[in-house]
Amino acid sequence: MSEMDFVDWSRAQFALTAIYHFLFVPLTLGLSFIIAIMETIYVKTGDKAWLEITKFWLKLFGINFAIGVATGIIMEFEFGTNWANYSWFVGDIFGAPLAIEGLLAFFMESTFFAIMFFGWDKVSKKFHLFSTWLVAIGSNLSALWILIANGWMQYPIGMKFNPDTARMEMQNFFEVALNPLGITKFLHTVTSGYTISALFVIGISAWFLIQKRHILLAKKSIVVASAFGLITSAFLLLSGDESAYLAAQKQPMKLAAMEGLYKGEKNAGLVAAGILNPAKKLGDESDAFLLEIKVPYALGIMANRELNSFTPGIND
Repeated sequence: MSEMDFVDWSRAQFALTAIYHFLFVPLTLGLSFIIAIMETIYVKTGDKAWLEITKFWLKLFGINFAIGVATGIIMEFEFGTNWANYSWFVGDIFGAPLAIEGLLAFFMESTFFAIMFFGWDKVSKKFHLFSTWLVAIGSNLSALWILIANGWMQYPIGMKFNPDTARMEMQNFFEVALNPLGITKFLHTVTSGYTISALFVIGISAWFLIQKRHILLAKKSIVVASAFGLITSAFLLLSGDESAYLAAQKQPMKLAAMEGLYKGEKNAGLVAAGILNPAKKLGDESDAFLLEIKVPYALGIMANRELNSFTPGIND
């Protein structure tokens, strides 16, 4: 087996783990806040119906949370098993946000998750509510530090190469922690999760209404999830635009590859849907797409936020 075969298998294993992990994580990020809002209504009103609603969605949250944690731990081990040289080379920088995530966010959410799930008759209503909010905050803090690590990989700043050790070393923690790509990716990822969780709650509640089962639970859940989803989906548009703009400014090659843009264009259009040309090679004159539906000017405006701007392609 060649060295490249090992690399490809490592990529495939890590990608499979990441894909499976990310089926569950976005749902828990938003569902934790929806549950916290529902429990807050229960504590404020004393209405037992809200208690039953909270417990119902908590069961679904618990299943997704457990699978998300299990797959997330496997991913962290794969940094050392699949990408040992990378972890050694940039461990001083890349390891810091992952360590903070584990010691601060993950420990907090896992500790208070036990109280939230098993402590209904063991602690006061207010302390239980406090625990539920801390689980929601801790889950999202986990996403923050992981995406700060990811943002640093996209746009590595705040570090310096040490020729004596042949390793990268952190020079400025705040540059790493406040990396614009990391913060933007965090905001866009969590708001995506909030929208998904709102649709999840609305979808199941709508099914109950169609089946004429649990009518009160379904109606009340739809009210909370609809309001939550409406607010977060509006912010999702803003964070998505900022994420695309920063990719164009900091990672122009990545944007060109994502869009199949080989030759730079002025007022470049955005390919909304298309079939890539598998025979296309760098430098040749064949079309990048066999079939495409393009929105004129859209890519140039998204990438540069102005008309008559140049968007570089892969050849550039």
